[in-house]
Amino acid sequence: MGPSGPVVGRTAPGRGAWVCSAECLRTAIARRAFDRAWRRPVPAEAARALQIAFEGVITNMEELPAGG
Repeated sequence: MGPSGPVVGRTAPGRGAWVCSAECLRTAIARRAFDRAWRRPVPAEAARALQIAFEGVITNMEELPAGG
């Protein structure tokens, strides 16, 4: 979590929280798992911003063609 809230990225400094899918993200938010992972309260608006950013990344990944 960055100084201004959650950061979606693989190289952000500090404590991280891995999320495998949009469904996992929704479950983590509902269970307040980010509060525990980052050892600080995550306000609802920050969790919502994280969800919007994450779902945008996941949507873009799912639209990529399979194979290499």
